[in-house]
Amino acid sequence: MGSISEPTLSISNPFRTRILNGEITPLLSVKYMTGNEVAMMAKMSGLHGLFIDMEHSSLDLHAVSQLILACNYVGVSPVVRSPSKSHWHISRLLDAGAAAVLIPHIESVQEVRDLVHHAKYAPLGARGCTNNLPIFDFQHIPTTKQNETLNRETMLIPMIETPVAVELAEEILGVEGVDGVLVGSNDLCADLGIHGKYDDPKYLDSVVKIIEAANKVGKPVGIGGIGGRLDILERWFSLGATWSLSGADGAILQNGMKQITKNYDEINRRVQKILE
Repeated sequence: MGSISEPTLSISNPFRTRILNGEITPLLSVKYMTGNEVAMMAKMSGLHGLFIDMEHSSLDLHAVSQLILACNYVGVSPVVRSPSKSHWHISRLLDAGAAAVLIPHIESVQEVRDLVHHAKYAPLGARGCTNNLPIFDFQHIPTTKQNETLNRETMLIPMIETPVAVELAEEILGVEGVDGVLVGSNDLCADLGIHGKYDDPKYLDSVVKIIEAANKVGKPVGIGGIGGRLDILERWFSLGATWSLSGADGAILQNGMKQITKNYDEINRRVQKILE
């Protein structure tokens, strides 16, 4: 009688599952709404991940860790942008349960190797081990199984947002332990001297180069900074990119407020005309 093999340990990471399967996946950027409610709102809206931005916000680790918990419990991937390249930011975000950690301002291949060292357990890196992690619902998992699973299924994603990094794209993506990249469109355009000019060939050629490099090694590419330019995003998706930063909590809330004000201003004008 044959032996029954143990089931493979896995985590819930719908963001990773979708982008590796080539499904186009938008993320909502979060800078202000840190209550647990936003995770459930995202789930009910059909979103598969939240982009929790610690680089461009005042969010602290406690607030982020609580939102990460909420995301994991409702089945929405918590994708967190670290405020720095420091190992104590990267390892603590992963220990808090982040499904993916993004690192801004990459300028060299050695920096990327250092990130792998901080973010992955041995033999890929040297991330410190602990147990009863929130990403496993605080269960005790044998260390070997835990480390193998998290090395495989949590994502380390460097950002490419300078001309120097664009030239290094193939080497960056070729580093073992790197699970994909995110293009920082605004910083890239700024460094290219074409602030906000997303139709400029300098920007377009740079992104094509990054996507082609990723396609060679079969790793996913995300696009940041141009959520309002669906025409350009669709071009990047057709070339092989699979995800994007597609809206932000502050902008969505403010747009809703503006629409309310507009509606009531129009009512006020009509009523005042009647009352004249």
